[in-house]
Amino acid sequence: MVFLTSNNTRELSEALKRRCLYLHNRLPRPRARARDRPHPGPRITDELADQVARIVRSLRTLELRKAPSVSETLDWARTLVILGMDSIDAASARDTLHILLKYQTDIERASKELLTAGS
Repeated sequence: MVFLTSNNTRELSEALKRRCLYLHNRLPRPRARARDRPHPGPRITDELADQVARIVRSLRTLELRKAPSVSETLDWARTLVILGMDSIDAASARDTLHILLKYQTDIERASKELLTAGS
């Protein structure tokens, strides 16, 4: 068996689609998703997990070249924990966006959004 997952950012070929059984799953609530940890390490606080989930959800509404994935979100959350953060403010989020976003134009757009939200 092969399982394919998709966030609909790329179109699958018609031949592949004919051979697939589709199961549509709703994403878990942001808090549950942020607490899901694939390996041991420092624990993320509930407050930081909520903030990370809210920030990522708001960034995904922007027109970005590449919206943050679950993997990038977890990398960002791990980095914040390693940096000793129990919560995150707009300035700290802007300073660490390069971990979450892959393109400079996306970082600039997200920084403006965080600046607006933080004021």
